[in-house]
Amino acid sequence: MAVKTFTSEILTSADTNTYLANSGLVYITQASATTGSSLVIDNIFSATYRSYRIIVEDTRTASLTGLAAQLRVSGAANATTYYSVRNGFDYSTGVASTAALANGSAWNLPCIVDVANSAGFVIDIFNPFLTQKTGFASQGVDSRSSGGAGALSAGGFHNTAASYTGIQITHGNNYGNIAAVVYGYRIL
Repeated sequence: MAVKTFTSEILTSADTNTYLANSGLVYITQASATTGSSLVIDNIFSATYRSYRIIVEDTRTASLTGLAAQLRVSGAANATTYYSVRNGFDYSTGVASTAALANGSAWNLPCIVDVANSAGFVIDIFNPFLTQKTGFASQGVDSRSSGGAGALSAGGFHNTAASYTGIQITHGNNYGNIAAVVYGYRIL
């Protein structure tokens, strides 16, 4: 969409509607889980958008755990060929940490939580619906009550050229809370 130069001080409803409809992020859905070890969000990736942003607003678990993600299609998660690196910095010591994963069963996400604290993260997913490798970049927090708490980032790719329609966000406990909002990046 070309940028319009307004020459009068009157903004018409047509102009307003056009610019609102062509905004960058478009709401797709929201989902939450309060029991089980995963949040499954199917039928969110399509030809409408190439890239997506998922904001995980609230994550709580029964005990210390990290989060992971798998791509889904036809109601099933793919559990092979994930590559990712998670980097972090401890708030109190400034010490850096890295967790690398090659040919794993899920992406490591930049979010570590425990029973006492809630945490969140954002994840951008690139080209999940196209039949090619899917990439991701993410920012989050380690909200542990003690030791290791800090800022985290992660990125990587799925080394399988396939089309996916959903995602599964998993933590290592049998129960907890996960709430997420999914947006698509509008293609201009």
